[in-house]
Amino acid sequence: MTTIQTIAATTECNDVIPEQMNTELTILSGKFAGTCYAKEGYQTIRTQPVERAVKRAEGTAERGHHSVFQHCMVTMEIQCPKIIAMLLNSIGVSNTSEKSARYTKMQPQTEKEREFYEKWHTLVLERICEVYPGKFDEKEVDKLAYENARYMISVFCPTAMVYSLPFRNIFYVLDWTEQMKKNLEKLSGGFNKRLHDELESLEEQLLLVVGGKQNFHDNKNEAFRFMPVQAYGEDDNDNREYFGDVYTAKFLASFAQVAQEQRHRTLRVKIHFSGDDAEEYGFYVPEILRGTPLEEQWLSDMRSIKEIYPQGTLVSVTEQGLFEDFVLKSKERMCGRAQLEIMRITEQLTQKFVENADNLSTANKKRLKDITESGKPCARCGFADFTCTEGCKWGKNGALTRTI
Repeated sequence: MTTIQTIAATTECNDVIPEQMNTELTILSGKFAGTCYAKEGYQTIRTQPVERAVKRAEGTAERGHHSVFQHCMVTMEIQCPKIIAMLLNSIGVSNTSEKSARYTKMQPQTEKEREFYEKWHTLVLERICEVYPGKFDEKEVDKLAYENARYMISVFCPTAMVYSLPFRNIFYVLDWTEQMKKNLEKLSGGFNKRLHDELESLEEQLLLVVGGKQNFHDNKNEAFRFMPVQAYGEDDNDNREYFGDVYTAKFLASFAQVAQEQRHRTLRVKIHFSGDDAEEYGFYVPEILRGTPLEEQWLSDMRSIKEIYPQGTLVSVTEQGLFEDFVLKSKERMCGRAQLEIMRITEQLTQKFVENADNLSTANKKRLKDITESGKPCARCGFADFTCTEGCKWGKNGALTRTI
């Protein structure tokens, strides 16, 4: 018979003393480590002297068994550039609630960014009203216009988030930050130099969180795999596409899309971008502007601010994972309410799975059938095993044909 007893839980705190927090979480981790050897369960560990927990924690850390330090979560409010948020969000064990650039108005840092942000908000808004007259109310069209105008904002634009990370992983992130800083010193390009300086600030702040003491180090030589060029200087962009029960997909996407893409933590996402020139892969153009005189004006404005690395900058993306996890991603992104760019790429990848269905197991062929109609990608409201509870302006057919 299964029994459960709660022994710890996260609570809100004020005026945290970092050194004290470090000590308390070390003690707690040491207690958790004792469970592996306790004859009568956790209750006996609670009665042991604190010194035994500290000694156990220190010994466990020295032997490289760091998983016991992962029970304790530290939740922080972080204000940082968007690219730093993307790095932190690339860690699969983290959890984030971030300020939305889709639903809130952003605050660009430079005058040129602010000018283009407002300019394109107005132009895109007018274009939406022209293409879809009367379809949206004033608030909806305003949001959609800002969502697309934010492609003009730097990937170093400030954002804010509530961010939770296991106690163990704070120390690992410190190691990965230091490693990336050292590698960035060898690279050229304004993007890499700016990222180096922002990582300096991240490292300083994380050290303050743990009271200036790095209890242990990553013993597996890991890194921020999200950005291999910047993390360890490798041109890791020669993956071959394959679509089956496990898959590797490659595509170009904007920084803004990648920020959405990487939130699917069961999938592995990495980007290739040298950081030398924002035009390495070009710029994303919103679909509603393509084929109009506004398209070249959009690209001209992008080129004029490329040195600030706008979020519309395209990068080479590699996405890898299990097909069943891709299905979970589809249940979020194949939707008229989703960002159009990520929905479109998800639609294209679904089509590639259809074309390679013979590589799938029987169970995954069934999953593929559930997320398609007549052998073609469809919106999630048409999935056989999904019930939508959100309101939508588009419906099943309009979701895939929209241009905004």
